[in-house]
Amino acid sequence: MQIIIFALIIIAEFLTTPKVLLFYDQIEYLKIVSTHSFLQVFTLGHFPIHPIFLPTFWMTSRIVVPNYTAFIFGVISAILMFKICAKIFSKEKYFWIPALLFLLFPGVWLINTNLMIQSVLLTFYLLAIYFFIKRKAFAFLLTLFLMMGVHVDALYWIPTIFLIPILLKKELKIDKKITIRFAKLAFLSVALSVLFYAFIYVFIRKDFGGSTEQIFAYSSFGFLRIIRNIWVAFINSFGSVTPFILLFLLIKNVRSKIEWVAWFVFALLMSVGGAYWEGDLMMRRIVFAGVILSIALYKYLKEKSVFLILFLLPIVGLNALLYYKNSPDMPLIVMQKSIDKLPKGQVLLASHYYYPFIKYDGKILWFESGDINQIDGLLNDGKRIFITRESIAAPYLLVVGNNYHITSLSKVGNSESRVLFDKYMFDLYGDSLEIKRMGDGKISESAGEPVVFYGKTFLQRLSRMRINYGDGGVWIWSIVSGHKDAVYWTYKDARGAWVWPEISIQ
Repeated sequence: MQIIIFALIIIAEFLTTPKVLLFYDQIEYLKIVSTHSFLQVFTLGHFPIHPIFLPTFWMTSRIVVPNYTAFIFGVISAILMFKICAKIFSKEKYFWIPALLFLLFPGVWLINTNLMIQSVLLTFYLLAIYFFIKRKAFAFLLTLFLMMGVHVDALYWIPTIFLIPILLKKELKIDKKITIRFAKLAFLSVALSVLFYAFIYVFIRKDFGGSTEQIFAYSSFGFLRIIRNIWVAFINSFGSVTPFILLFLLIKNVRSKIEWVAWFVFALLMSVGGAYWEGDLMMRRIVFAGVILSIALYKYLKEKSVFLILFLLPIVGLNALLYYKNSPDMPLIVMQKSIDKLPKGQVLLASHYYYPFIKYDGKILWFESGDINQIDGLLNDGKRIFITRESIAAPYLLVVGNNYHITSLSKVGNSESRVLFDKYMFDLYGDSLEIKRMGDGKISESAGEPVVFYGKTFLQRLSRMRINYGDGGVWIWSIVSGHKDAVYWTYKDARGAWVWPEISIQ
């Protein structure tokens, strides 16, 4: 029976793997592997470079379309997780349930169907766990080296491997000496990886640009924002009820101090990735946690884990329905169609979050880069300036692919474009808006006030674009708190008036 279930899951992943690239870095990676040789790609890309991932993608891109690379590694991950669970729960009839639970975590499903670095990194992480359990020392050392070469995020993924003997001491007998031996191998592998990166940066790339950007970004978040980031990343990746179920099970079952310490270290390492908040689908940074989570949940729930699987199915299923075909209604496609209707040779103002996806035969000004200071000069030169409706609410109502961007967090009516409405007039131009000078008229006191659009039916209470639209816990929260998702918003312009294209609220 389990073979049939896993086959159905893999078929579903294949059918829902998008045929188009929907997330930021995919486009950069495809451009690199399409225009450079195999040896060149080892040193290319933004910081941190990915000297194992890009050569891997270079090879697979010659055979399959980009997102099928994620699917292929997702299938390998499924097989590895199945084997790991078979080893840990070898005496149990339903040993395969945690593997199924793992595959149905929303974060895992998305990286198995959309190419990201973590699509490959997760496979190597599972391979490292497998070799650790099987006591394959050299294979373990090599796998960790490959992990580090895929992404330096492996630095906080790798230590969690050594928590497994503590968290599963009854199910998995691994001698302390073996754990120490493999920990030394891990240290050696990381050291070799550091030398590998140093060689590339010092002798080949000779460019350290961006090397401190992510490190210092943490200091600018603030403690409360970091807590929010971790929480939202966790419930989006593993379901809204999962943290409560896990905490209840740990309080009920864990008696050992060392085991509590192990869970604390696990949470701390996961938080290193979850705290960071920039770019798209940031849940991918903590997707590794799904391995230990699914195993622990099954350890305590046994066959009752099926109820959690039933809870996760609508979340994954409704996401899958967004991707199963190349719909012309995909937000990025709709946005580009509206841009294609604009007059050529003029100016487009857009959110920098849409940078990889926008093509326009004219000048593009990007928010958050200082470019908007050029507006007055361009208007004086007789240029027409347009803004898409998608960029008006960005980044706080931002869609990447068919899902809300991870930064879309309830800052309704206060997006980065608001300052423009305090100064300029806006007129409709197709599905976009045209920015015009106010002239000598008096600026209205209501300039910049938000005009928010909401859905009209119960099912529109939450946006269909949410990654967790099918999450029952999120619906309960919405009803209890009275929360409704905004569909779109704009602002009253300098005249105190507002205009908006005819929209279909979906």
